[in-house]
Amino acid sequence: MKKINVVITVICCLMLANGFAQTNPTVQNLPLTINFGTATYTPPFTNMAAWTGDGTRPYATQTAAENSLTGTDLTAGFLFAASPSAAPAGGQYGDGAGSNGRITIATSSNATAGTSQVGLAINTSSLTGITISYDLSLQVANPRVVGVVLQYRVGTSGAFTTIATTPVSYTAGSTNGGDGDGPTDWDNYSVPLPVAAENQPIVQLRWAVWRSGTGNSSGIGIDNISITTSSTPVCTTPAAQPTTLNLTAISATQVNGSFTAAVPAADDYLLVRSTSSALSSGPQTGITYVPGQALGGGTVLSFGTSTSFTDAGLTANTLYYYFIFAVNDDNCTGGPVYLTTAPLSNSISTPPLSNCVTPAAAPTAIILTPGVNAISVSFTASATATKYLGVVHISGSLSAGPLNTTVYAPGQSLGGGTVKYYGSATNFVATGLNPGTNYTVFVFAVADGCTGEPNYNSTALSNNATTLSGTGIPPGYYSTVTGLSCSPLKTGLYNIVKPTSSNPAPTYDGICNIYTTTDYRKSDDGLRDIIWDMYSDNPSGADPYEFEYGIDVDGCGGTPNNPVIPGTAEGQMYNREHSFPKAWFGGTVEPMNSDILHIYPTDKEVNNRRANFPYGETAAATWTSLNGSKLGPSSFAGYSGTIFEPINTYKGDFARSQFYMATAYENNIAGWQPNADFILNGTAYQSFDNWYLQLLFKWHTQDPVSEKEIDRNNAVYVIQGNRNPFIDHPEWVYDVWGCTGAISLPIYLTQFSVSAANGLALLDWTADRAVQFSHFEIERSYNGSSFTFLARVDLQNNNSTYHFTDPIISMEGNIYYRLKMVDANGEFRYSETKLVRTQKNKELFVYPNPVQQQLQYSSGLSGLVNVQVYNSFGKLIFQTKKMANSTITLPSLLPGKYILKVTGAKESLVGVFMKR
Repeated sequence: MKKINVVITVICCLMLANGFAQTNPTVQNLPLTINFGTATYTPPFTNMAAWTGDGTRPYATQTAAENSLTGTDLTAGFLFAASPSAAPAGGQYGDGAGSNGRITIATSSNATAGTSQVGLAINTSSLTGITISYDLSLQVANPRVVGVVLQYRVGTSGAFTTIATTPVSYTAGSTNGGDGDGPTDWDNYSVPLPVAAENQPIVQLRWAVWRSGTGNSSGIGIDNISITTSSTPVCTTPAAQPTTLNLTAISATQVNGSFTAAVPAADDYLLVRSTSSALSSGPQTGITYVPGQALGGGTVLSFGTSTSFTDAGLTANTLYYYFIFAVNDDNCTGGPVYLTTAPLSNSISTPPLSNCVTPAAAPTAIILTPGVNAISVSFTASATATKYLGVVHISGSLSAGPLNTTVYAPGQSLGGGTVKYYGSATNFVATGLNPGTNYTVFVFAVADGCTGEPNYNSTALSNNATTLSGTGIPPGYYSTVTGLSCSPLKTGLYNIVKPTSSNPAPTYDGICNIYTTTDYRKSDDGLRDIIWDMYSDNPSGADPYEFEYGIDVDGCGGTPNNPVIPGTAEGQMYNREHSFPKAWFGGTVEPMNSDILHIYPTDKEVNNRRANFPYGETAAATWTSLNGSKLGPSSFAGYSGTIFEPINTYKGDFARSQFYMATAYENNIAGWQPNADFILNGTAYQSFDNWYLQLLFKWHTQDPVSEKEIDRNNAVYVIQGNRNPFIDHPEWVYDVWGCTGAISLPIYLTQFSVSAANGLALLDWTADRAVQFSHFEIERSYNGSSFTFLARVDLQNNNSTYHFTDPIISMEGNIYYRLKMVDANGEFRYSETKLVRTQKNKELFVYPNPVQQQLQYSSGLSGLVNVQVYNSFGKLIFQTKKMANSTITLPSLLPGKYILKVTGAKESLVGVFMKR
């Protein structure tokens, strides 16, 4: 009988647990965001809980509220008792006042509806530096003092501890304790979780409420709860392998595969191919495997998020085995961690080779999209082709076609033209072209995977296009918005730049392969091509570290190649950052998830630190990166939560990316407001909250468009088919959002240039739209970071053109200038920084760079010198004898990097220049 009683007791307990409201809320992992959207809510809401207290409702004092519920358990209550459209009369509610859902804690003495606390439980295991952010408002504005305090406890029993600075009280109609004096007026709070609650499997948080005074019930609204951590958790082993591996032999040399993602989801998948039915060893924790690497007797094919693959270059009539391992390595340390037991596997045999049959027809419907230095090519497949050969020529015909059995590689000459593509895709980008030049593109159908491969159809699909020149903006691209402003201008730009299916972005994985054309630059020593990472670049000094393309990349088959920097996790790998975080638009939703115009290569650790925080400014950074980017509480008026602040040089870049997202996705952005309520206002036109709009506009004006942005915009246009209009026309930021009344523009700088001649630095600039503007201050620097005042130039009401000369005949080296634009109220903004160079002894200067045909050099040597030009492989391609400071006419050069060597009687000087 005793045994039976125990069983009955267990069953009863299970019935209680499943049949009634849970006593304690479910423990949730970090980071955590809870936003109650824009609607009125009805029960239940399962990731939080409400507790009725100890029988005394409501609590009359803060102390009573803080000291309640100290027993071993919590009395179950209702998270939502009802969902009224008007202010609730008592209890715990999801309320939609002001079209902004929130929890309302109504301090009622009603025995069935009164609730004194709401809370949730979190898992902080292996985590430190945890920040809790939330919004409060006075939700039920009756004449009472009503207060709320945030508390925590470790585990599920015992007393709660109040988190310092969180107690706040309100009186209806006043600003006692805060300015949230109505259901649409919110206070933002952001506090650190005490160290005692870090690294714990269960931490309970609760907002305890009290009321005092006389009058009817009052209430507090809570919304936009965000719990983040600055630390990186330890990577854990995936819980499950993927399932259902389908294999298809496309030809004798190619297999296509797809599989179903693991549930629960894994971060990545490692794919290995072998000719054996089992691998002799599995992957090891901490090692990122790259394609082509040997593993367990097999070969690694891929490491990434994709659940489909193409395996080409196989041997005909051969049995292949495929093995797929689930991997966790995102936003965690100690990874990658592999699930090595029972990998998903399947096998398939490639068929024997058949005799090659020439494709019956060329591809059709070719579309060319020209850029400045490239042309994007897309076409409709030929039904009988397996690959395509793409050739570009400045002539309308080729002197010879491709030869059967010959495989052509990009860069190879063919019929007077240059091979730009050989592959199976029906689109490619022909790069390395000259601006303002007409090119004909030829596409040949190819049959391979057969005996005597490849075979070519001798008739090519062809079309011609002229590459762009000047700004790179296609003629007439913005013609439909001429004369528009305000909301009509934004909608007009949306219709021009919105991503379309006819100009699709690469897949998110495919973005890894385009950074060579969009985000490349020279290393500080000018000897290497590196990734342009705005979170690690130091524009005024040595970079703390540099990333090599395709080697230091995370998530695209790379592996850490840099030495560890003591005391930091930076500098190991770069990955892809959504500058407009994907959590804001709902996750991996296309086309936003793969839109290159807001996705930049960034240091993995800095990207992780930035997380989903908005951009902002902070006066008390809690973390600073090696290049000076910061994380900390906002010091910008209108927001007090945690923000991420990049360095000044790139603030405009990121601001214009945010403006682009609000424009290119004007039809979606209002619906994203619940995901990013701290920056979005729920409208299609203004899109942003006032504080964020003002911040972005400040950054836009203080960090004007750079050559980097222009080049990137042109490169993305060729790949993706659309542009960021606020890089092409910076003035449109004000023309669009100036009508909201949230931003003002005392003066607009339309041009600023600095040049050197005859021992003088010549500064010229033009400006218009001066309203409540005072003067310009010219500042000079010798290092690009520390500026000193040089002169003041007052506003000239009848003249928009300004000039200033600075004697520099006694100076040498780099000299930097900028304009400080001061408003009548004392506020100011900076122009972009301009550089001039004065001659140093025995230093080689090359101008212009990039060069077209004429190249000037100044060496500091004397007399007749030997001038030599080498290509990037060290091959001498041109030489002559000239005076030490002279001009040479270059031969016809292909686009790329070249080395100029000037040799005098006793020494040689070397410089690097680019040919476009």
